[in-house]
Amino acid sequence: MGSRRWRLALVAAVVLASAGCVAHAAVVQIEGVRITVLSQVMPYKLPRAGTAPIAVLLAGHLENPDGGVPPQLQKLTIRVNRHGLLQSKGLPTCRIPEIEAVSTARALRNCKDALIGSGQFWANIIFSGQPPYPTRGRLLVFNGRLQGKPALFAQIYTANPFNSSFVIPFSIRHIHNGTFGTELSASLPEALGSWGYLDRIKLTLKRKYTYRGRGLSYFNAGCPAPRSAPRTVFPLAQANFFFADRRPVTLTVSKTCGVKE
Repeated sequence: MGSRRWRLALVAAVVLASAGCVAHAAVVQIEGVRITVLSQVMPYKLPRAGTAPIAVLLAGHLENPDGGVPPQLQKLTIRVNRHGLLQSKGLPTCRIPEIEAVSTARALRNCKDALIGSGQFWANIIFSGQPPYPTRGRLLVFNGRLQGKPALFAQIYTANPFNSSFVIPFSIRHIHNGTFGTELSASLPEALGSWGYLDRIKLTLKRKYTYRGRGLSYFNAGCPAPRSAPRTVFPLAQANFFFADRRPVTLTVSKTCGVKE
């Protein structure tokens, strides 16, 4: 994390993750890195054609299985299946200065209308010449824009041992061909500097809103089961972790869904 270490698959934060009514874990381990994402999507039954609003529950952890410090995470990208849709039309947006270097309470006062997710994080702050100091705090996710294009802003805040607040911007782009239709991308050192490293998160992503008299949802998904099948399994998201001085790690999250007739 930052220019140090970051022990969390954050967005696997914004991933529209795995199973139906029961949470399932996706785990990958390679070259001294173990990444775990525990996720749940509700409701279990979704339309065969089109999409419906969903809520996404996420828990993530990145660690060195040998007990040492994990490698430095430089960049994170998340690709979402074409049957998962991020919809922000008409939803208020938040600007980074409104949530940067402020408390959770101030961020909510400034950008509550743009909130699309909330949860907690556990982290270790690095002090020169001292062992890492454990802390925990709030994690908020807001709808925003970067250079005129849709984006997500993840704000982390803790008051222990001192007030610390950071914003991690995730750019969003459309993918024209292939299984995945949307990509979210963040550069972690740029966002977090030398602050420390996250240990784990618990996050709920959910936002329904009204625009021009029509009910909408930021997070949506469908169930692409064949016509004769009542359920199916398909790769809903793929997270790619880019570390310093080693090859990237890829984790694919699959979803089991039932068809809502």
